[in-house]
Order: sequence, then structure tokens, then C-alpha cells
Amino acid sequence: MGWVTVLVVAAVAIMLIALLVLRRRGKADEGGGSASVDFSANLALAVYLLVLAYAAVLCRDALSTAQTDVQAEAETLTEMYWSVAPIPEAAPIRAQIRDYAAKSVDLDWPLMAEGQLSPIPTRMLEDMRAATIRLRPVGEESKSLQQDALSHVSEVAHARAIRADDADAGLESIFVISMIVSGMLVVALPWTLGAKPTFPSVVGDAVRVGVVVVGVGFIMLISHPFAGLGSVGPDAFKAAQKQYDQIDDRFPVTAPAPVAAE
Repeated sequence: MGWVTVLVVAAVAIMLIALLVLRRRGKADEGGGSASVDFSANLALAVYLLVLAYAAVLCRDALSTAQTDVQAEAETLTEMYWSVAPIPEAAPIRAQIRDYAAKSVDLDWPLMAEGQLSPIPTRMLEDMRAATIRLRPVGEESKSLQQDALSHVSEVAHARAIRADDADAGLESIFVISMIVSGMLVVALPWTLGAKPTFPSVVGDAVRVGVVVVGVGFIMLISHPFAGLGSVGPDAFKAAQKQYDQIDDRFPVTAPAPVAAE
């Protein structure tokens, strides 16, 4: 949010400096050359609005895609939990699934705003896969469930890779540059006439600066799917943890049978 404050302060400062210079050195507005300047300013405004609208659509699509990907990963974890729950030997894997979901929330989400994922859940996922492979279930049904769990853990790994790509995504700099350049032209072109500021012109300048600053600021606030306005949160993972409790109610974790003393 710090850069938003800088943007607002810089825009206001530039406008005040320009008005001060025009007040001291400007000439009375005689209308000469205003038609061409108005045309150029309107053209710059059209470009600015076009880039702004396209950038907004891209940002919303990125947010929607990231939300869908996170939901898919959480649902796959839940399906894996369902697969291993009936297998008595898979009780440790249940704990690993819970730990992975919890660490993803606690460690991944704070880093995803910076485009990174924590390596700890990644190692936990690898351990989960290895533990599932090492299972020696008894009975054909348990063996079939083990294969389902292996399929799900592979899907979780793929979903995690996609989430890493989503976290590393963001609005391309060309859109930000285009918005800033076209916005600066919208604001500054009328000043090239060198006319002394009047109350209506000052109001117009303030409106133009406000529109440009709000537009650029809004796009920057929604430009990353895991940071800013409407960012994707870990709600799906938290909901999955509640579903694990419901699954445990149906398939209680059984302690290993004690070894009889000889």
C-alpha cells in the first residue's frame, strides 16, 4: 500500500507545481491551439481507458483462475483423505495430509503475495507420497484405495505447481507503463497551452488527476491474485480441515494392536 500513497502524493505535487508555474508565467486563455490539444488529450484518454479496461479484465481473470486452482487443490486433498481413511495402516498419512493443509495456510500464503511458496510443505508432500507408496494394505479393497490415494497425491503435487505459477503471476509491466504514460498525457496536455489557471480549469485538472490516480491505483491493487483487493485466501484449505474431522467421525483412527508379551 505504500506505493499507492507515493502515487497519490506525487500526482498531487505535480499538479500543484504545474498550477503554480502557470499562475506565475501563464498567459490568458485565448483559445488558440486549444482544438488540437483537446483532440490529443481525448485521444490519450481513449487509450488510457482502453488499457485500463483490458488490464482490469486480465486481473479479474487471474483472480478467478487462482481461486479455482486453490479450490481444486483443497478438494483433491479431501479426496485423498477419503481414500486413505478406510485403510487402518494409513493413519500416519491422515496426519500428514492435515499437516500439509495447515502448513500451506500458515507458511505458503504469507509468501505467495511475494510470488513464492514455502519449501516446507513441498517436502511434506514428498514425504506423503513416499508414505503412500510404502503402504502395505491388506485386501483388494485397501489396495485399490491405495492406488486412488497415489493418484490423488500426484494431482495435489500438480495443483501445488499450478499454485506456484499463479503466485508468480502478475500484470505485465507493459500495461502499467501504458496506463501511466497515457494518464500523464491526459493530465499534462492541457497545460501545454500555458494558460493561467482559473477555477473551472483547476477543477478540470483535479478531476483528470483523480481519474488517472484512481484507475492506476485500482489496477495495481488487483494486479496480483494473492495480494491486494479481492486476493485469494486459504478459505478452501480451512474448509478442507473441517471436512477431515467429519471423515474421522465416519472412519475413526484406530490405534495399532498391542504386541502380546511372550
